[in-house]
Amino acid sequence: MDVALALHAAARSHTGPRPDNQDSGLVSPALVAVADGVGGNVGGAVASGLVVSWLAPLGAGLLADEPDGGMARLVSAANERIRTAVTHRPRLEGMATTLCAVGVQGDSAVLAHIGDSRAYRWRAPELVQLTRDHTLVQALMDAGSITAEEALVHPQRSAVYAALHGGTDDVEGLEVLAVDVRPGDRLLVCSDGLSGALPAQVIAELLAVAENADQAAATLLGAALAAPASDNVTVVVADVLDDMVDGRPATRYRTVGAASGARDETVEVLEALWPGPATGAFRPVAASSD
Repeated sequence: MDVALALHAAARSHTGPRPDNQDSGLVSPALVAVADGVGGNVGGAVASGLVVSWLAPLGAGLLADEPDGGMARLVSAANERIRTAVTHRPRLEGMATTLCAVGVQGDSAVLAHIGDSRAYRWRAPELVQLTRDHTLVQALMDAGSITAEEALVHPQRSAVYAALHGGTDDVEGLEVLAVDVRPGDRLLVCSDGLSGALPAQVIAELLAVAENADQAAATLLGAALAAPASDNVTVVVADVLDDMVDGRPATRYRTVGAASGARDETVEVLEALWPGPATGAFRPVAASSD
């Protein structure tokens, strides 16, 4: 029997100790994503909201007629929207965002990644990090200049060298690749507010014991805030289903964080520069799937 993958996902987002939430998260039947704004002030929130919302059409399924499911093309288009937003509102100059997204179509899964937001796959008994951070400290670790322990306290541990900020060459840093995903897997996509607060062993333990995606997302968020987290924290957990045999419904569209419209200017920019149908569809805020 053919496999038709679907996602049953839940999301949580919290400002943590910061005054504003510049993270955005998306759950849908076939796509989960997290973007972490890095522009400071409202700019980061607008950037992350634009990118996550622009990926919304893939929530119904990756495009079968494109090798990467249309992921790279839509991310490139989202990056152009950041450039357009800056043109119309110069005070947003310098805004940028990371992106980590996993989408499914049929029996295939595709991951898009730029920056330091991460994707993990829990397949008992192993947690696998599917992404590699585009950060200075990761580059130093790869070169053998610092250890993993030194990276945790490095003064520039949050500095990313690749992100979406509207530049014409931004997408050169984007990684789009096929990933091994099967029914029964549990996926985690998160901002660095989570991965920077919790060691991999704790993440694995919490993913393993949670009864469902919603419980996993809530527990991970709570653990990160208690650590305590030093940044906004956004968590998306998705249980991978075989849509042809599993009885659980796939997730409905939900957004959390900046993409939910919590910041007025984020919504204004979305509606002014992108008046398509998805803007209204993604205004409601819900922290978990049904």
